[in-house]
Amino acid sequence: MPAYNAAAFAFDVCIGIGVALVVYVLLQSSLRKLLDRVIDVPDGTRFYLRALLLILLSVALNKVITGVHMKPDAHFMEYVWAVASDISGVFGNLFVVLLVYLGLMTVLVVVLKPKNAK
Repeated sequence: MPAYNAAAFAFDVCIGIGVALVVYVLLQSSLRKLLDRVIDVPDGTRFYLRALLLILLSVALNKVITGVHMKPDAHFMEYVWAVASDISGVFGNLFVVLLVYLGLMTVLVVVLKPKNAK
Protein backbone atom coordinates (compact mmCIF):
# COMPACT_ATOMS: atom_id res chain seq x y z
CA MET A 1 0.00 0.00 0.00
CA PRO A 2 2.89 2.55 0.18
CA ALA A 3 2.49 2.92 -3.58
CA TYR A 4 -1.00 4.29 -2.94
CA ASN A 5 0.48 6.89 -0.62
CA ALA A 6 2.99 8.04 -3.25
CA ALA A 7 0.36 8.04 -5.98
CA ALA A 8 -2.07 10.01 -3.81
CA PHE A 9 0.64 12.57 -3.04
CA ALA A 10 1.50 12.88 -6.75
CA PHE A 11 -2.19 13.40 -7.62
CA ASP A 12 -2.46 16.00 -4.87
CA VAL A 13 0.53 17.95 -6.16
CA CYS A 14 -0.57 17.80 -9.81
CA ILE A 15 -4.17 18.74 -9.14
CA GLY A 16 -3.25 21.48 -6.63
CA ILE A 17 -0.74 23.12 -8.96
CA GLY A 18 -3.09 22.64 -11.90
CA VAL A 19 -5.95 24.40 -10.11
CA ALA A 20 -3.67 27.28 -9.12
CA LEU A 21 -2.41 27.65 -12.70
CA VAL A 22 -5.93 27.54 -14.15
CA VAL A 23 -7.04 30.30 -11.78
CA TYR A 24 -3.98 32.36 -12.75
CA VAL A 25 -4.55 31.89 -16.49
CA LEU A 26 -8.21 32.88 -16.10
CA LEU A 27 -7.28 36.10 -14.27
CA GLN A 28 -4.06 37.04 -16.03
CA SER A 29 -5.27 38.83 -19.16
CA SER A 30 -7.98 40.91 -17.47
CA LEU A 31 -5.74 41.74 -14.53
CA ARG A 32 -2.92 42.75 -16.87
CA LYS A 33 -5.26 45.14 -18.73
CA LEU A 34 -6.52 46.62 -15.46
CA LEU A 35 -3.03 47.10 -14.05
CA ASP A 36 -1.70 48.56 -17.29
CA ARG A 37 -4.51 51.10 -17.21
CA VAL A 38 -4.13 51.99 -13.54
CA ILE A 39 -0.36 51.74 -13.12
CA ASP A 40 1.88 53.54 -15.57
CA VAL A 41 4.83 51.31 -14.69
CA PRO A 42 5.15 48.08 -16.75
CA ASP A 43 7.39 46.56 -14.07
CA GLY A 44 4.61 47.14 -11.55
CA THR A 45 2.20 45.11 -13.66
CA ARG A 46 4.69 42.26 -13.93
CA PHE A 47 5.31 42.44 -10.19
CA TYR A 48 1.63 42.14 -9.27
CA LEU A 49 1.07 39.30 -11.75
CA ARG A 50 4.13 37.38 -10.55
CA ALA A 51 3.14 37.97 -6.94
CA LEU A 52 -0.31 36.56 -7.67
CA LEU A 53 1.21 33.48 -9.31
CA LEU A 54 3.60 32.89 -6.41
CA ILE A 55 0.84 33.34 -3.87
CA LEU A 56 -1.49 30.92 -5.68
CA LEU A 57 1.22 28.27 -6.02
CA SER A 58 2.35 28.68 -2.42
CA VAL A 59 -1.17 28.35 -1.06
CA ALA A 60 -1.87 25.29 -3.20
CA LEU A 61 1.40 23.58 -2.28
CA ASN A 62 1.00 24.45 1.40
CA LYS A 63 -2.26 22.53 1.59
CA VAL A 64 -1.04 19.66 -0.58
CA ILE A 65 2.28 19.03 1.15
CA THR A 66 0.60 18.52 4.50
CA GLY A 67 -1.83 16.13 2.81
CA VAL A 68 -2.04 12.39 2.39
CA HIS A 69 -0.27 10.37 5.08
CA MET A 70 -2.19 7.16 5.58
CA LYS A 71 -1.37 3.97 7.44
CA PRO A 72 -0.03 1.11 5.30
CA ASP A 73 -3.18 -0.97 5.86
CA ALA A 74 -5.53 1.74 4.51
CA HIS A 75 -7.81 0.82 1.62
CA PHE A 76 -7.73 2.49 -1.79
CA MET A 77 -10.92 4.50 -1.19
CA GLU A 78 -9.42 6.04 1.93
CA TYR A 79 -6.69 7.50 -0.26
CA VAL A 80 -9.29 8.79 -2.71
CA TRP A 81 -11.16 10.55 0.08
CA ALA A 82 -7.90 11.94 1.50
CA VAL A 83 -6.99 13.43 -1.91
CA ALA A 84 -10.50 14.86 -2.27
CA SER A 85 -10.22 16.42 1.18
CA ASP A 86 -6.86 17.98 0.34
CA ILE A 87 -8.15 19.41 -2.93
CA SER A 88 -11.16 20.80 -1.09
CA GLY A 89 -8.73 22.59 1.21
CA VAL A 90 -6.82 23.94 -1.80
CA PHE A 91 -10.02 25.44 -3.21
CA GLY A 92 -10.90 26.95 0.15
CA ASN A 93 -7.47 28.50 0.62
CA LEU A 94 -7.39 29.81 -2.96
CA PHE A 95 -10.79 31.40 -2.41
CA VAL A 96 -9.56 33.27 0.67
CA VAL A 97 -6.38 34.39 -1.11
CA LEU A 98 -8.36 35.63 -4.11
CA LEU A 99 -10.66 37.62 -1.84
CA VAL A 100 -7.68 39.30 -0.17
CA TYR A 101 -6.02 39.96 -3.54
CA LEU A 102 -9.28 41.37 -4.90
CA GLY A 103 -9.45 43.72 -1.93
CA LEU A 104 -5.87 44.82 -2.55
CA MET A 105 -6.55 45.46 -6.24
CA THR A 106 -9.74 47.36 -5.43
CA VAL A 107 -7.88 49.65 -3.05
CA LEU A 108 -5.14 50.11 -5.65
CA VAL A 109 -7.65 51.05 -8.37
CA VAL A 110 -9.58 53.41 -6.09
CA VAL A 111 -6.45 55.17 -4.86
CA LEU A 112 -4.68 55.47 -8.22
CA LYS A 113 -7.78 55.82 -10.42
CA PRO A 114 -7.53 54.87 -14.10
CA LYS A 115 -5.67 57.32 -16.32
CA ASN A 116 -8.66 57.86 -18.65
CA ALA A 117 -11.30 58.33 -15.95
CA LYS A 118 -13.10 61.69 -15.81
